[in-house]
Amino acid sequence: MGEAARPPLVAGPRREKTSSIDLTPFNSYRVRAFAACCLFPEQVGELAAALGTGEGQAAHLLGHGCNVILSQPYYDASHRFVCTRRLETGIAVAGTSIRAGAGARLRDVCRAAARAGLSGLERLWDIPGSVGGAAVMNAGAYGAAFYDVAEAVEAYDPAAGAVRLFSREACRPAYRTTAFQGGRSVIVAALLRLVPGDPAAILAEMGRVGRLRRSKLPYDRPSAGSVFRRPDGAPPVGVIMEEAGLKGFAIGGARISRRHGGFIVNAGGATGADILAVAEAMRQAAKRLYGVALALEQVVY
Repeated sequence: MGEAARPPLVAGPRREKTSSIDLTPFNSYRVRAFAACCLFPEQVGELAAALGTGEGQAAHLLGHGCNVILSQPYYDASHRFVCTRRLETGIAVAGTSIRAGAGARLRDVCRAAARAGLSGLERLWDIPGSVGGAAVMNAGAYGAAFYDVAEAVEAYDPAAGAVRLFSREACRPAYRTTAFQGGRSVIVAALLRLVPGDPAAILAEMGRVGRLRRSKLPYDRPSAGSVFRRPDGAPPVGVIMEEAGLKGFAIGGARISRRHGGFIVNAGGATGADILAVAEAMRQAAKRLYGVALALEQVVY
């Protein structure tokens, strides 16, 4: 690991000009929730300031909110949300490499790679969320994962007060996990290494993957993707829920998708408590049928 040459700027994070921030647009479940403090850094210096303010507050990172459960309807001043969707949103292509900022949408990076005739991201097409979120959780689908093509990430280290470069090995990627989960460093950008390919073939494969995803996944309702990690020694979670007869099971406004049993959807007015209650029912069903303890993939705030 080595420190990047760019030091943090001295700047304050953006703060919405209201006393209470509506977090509904910032979580893909579209759970209605509000926060007394939500900061929107756009540059590294603003991120540093956002992470350094609010002594005694619990700090919660939000990217595009695609892997998050907001468990409370209101977060008072003891909580501080740092929303990174505006942080480093640029995408730069150089040869077979792409530098993508944390706030860039993964879909947009896939599009940029296709236009440049660069292959390697096709199976990640149409995964919602940001580059930062994908790098934190090692997002993946259909046998491919983000760190198959990510050779390094840049992350702000609050302890060092600077951006540091983490090699792929230092990120310790595994199935839906990396060294950044539970840590203090915040990803600023990812450096991807791709291979040349035919743009038409790349676009065709992206189209195939997109059609496959939309034929199987519940795009008709707000959700946050797979609720649990794939269990060892048991079928996929969606199969377990089908065997348990739980597809369509609902508590309040939260429902196990009838299309894919591994997803919880907001069927209308779901609260974070509703979602967590349905997740607990899923956990109990897996334990009862297969004796496995499901590990939550989504982050609860």
